[in-house]
Amino acid sequence: MSDGQLLALTEEIYDAAAGGTPWTAVGKSLSSLLRASNGWVCVSDQQGEHAELLYRADYPDKEIAAYQTYYRYVDLWTIRTAEAVRQVDPNAPLRARTSGHLVPDAEYVRSEFYADLGRHVGLRHVVGTVVPLGAAGLMPVCLHRSDGEAPFEQADARLLDHLLPHLRRAMQLRHRLTPGPSSSAPGTAALDALSTAVVVVDAEMRILVANAAAEALAVNRFGLRFVAQKVGPGARHRVLAVLHHDDQRTLQALVRATALGGSPGGGLRVRNASAAPALAALVSPLPRRLSEGAGGLSGRVPGQALILLRDLRAASRAPDSSLLRRLFGLTQAEAEVACALYGGATKSAVAAMRGLKESTIKSQVDAILLKTGTANLRDLERLLADLR
Repeated sequence: MSDGQLLALTEEIYDAAAGGTPWTAVGKSLSSLLRASNGWVCVSDQQGEHAELLYRADYPDKEIAAYQTYYRYVDLWTIRTAEAVRQVDPNAPLRARTSGHLVPDAEYVRSEFYADLGRHVGLRHVVGTVVPLGAAGLMPVCLHRSDGEAPFEQADARLLDHLLPHLRRAMQLRHRLTPGPSSSAPGTAALDALSTAVVVVDAEMRILVANAAAEALAVNRFGLRFVAQKVGPGARHRVLAVLHHDDQRTLQALVRATALGGSPGGGLRVRNASAAPALAALVSPLPRRLSEGAGGLSGRVPGQALILLRDLRAASRAPDSSLLRRLFGLTQAEAEVACALYGGATKSAVAAMRGLKESTIKSQVDAILLKTGTANLRDLERLLADLR
């Protein structure tokens, strides 16, 4: 999947959260991405009792009714996945699971759920998870292939992993923005509801909206500045600026291409006064639903761009070893080795640093990969970065 496709689908997810795009479109895009022949996405309370179906494939209505009234209570995969999610740290990285991970394949095909319902509607293979949403409840995401189609692979699960954090944030935002009988359009409150630093600018980098997190970054000057410019007697506006000329030129080009040229956006790292990467900046179109007075519900706001900012300082340090022990059951030695590998260190370098044979480090690395569910050191690096 290209960066452009990922950005477009991410935009679609947030636009759906604000009501501009139907969740059916998001479900179809997810199915297309993972080559799933069917599936569903829903949101429920913490007990899973009251569920709202956001997306469903072309299942017969009677099968949907049968699932809601009975078969969801014997759906082994969804039940065990939800139980597993409830038992882990709510801040742990979201991980998609495939068939056989929590329910052995032989047990699944003999189950009442598959024999009486699943095999009739193509629920043979699955990739997905149950996303914990905090106060917003739970979000089961289940994409299926039927009998006769190839099972999903770990590569499919890792691809879905990239979108799960966006699905969670979007549903939490949707929960906060759900209008009451007298509510008006969410407008800029939708952006301020995000914990991520957010700035909305026009094509000339003039700041239209900046949430509290973005204001804090600017105050601390981690490579980012809000510069006041005089535009007339007693009138000023603020312009987004970064310290280095090359960074400013790149950011300006991304904003103009997104605001005026229909580009899906892009990203860059913004350097601080020491020329070290300080912020990650992602430029994307501003969904129309998130802008007051833009008119309409779908599409993008012309002439404006949305910039998401993340502080990279914490990402330069490995997670605390005690966190890895709690999340993944690593031994103290394994957790310390995992932290030592963070940043690209080789196994031989870690062995020399710890005064051990390289074969010992290799054995510990094998155990770390198994317990964390990662495929290789690059995958482990990504997991540790996500924990930051």
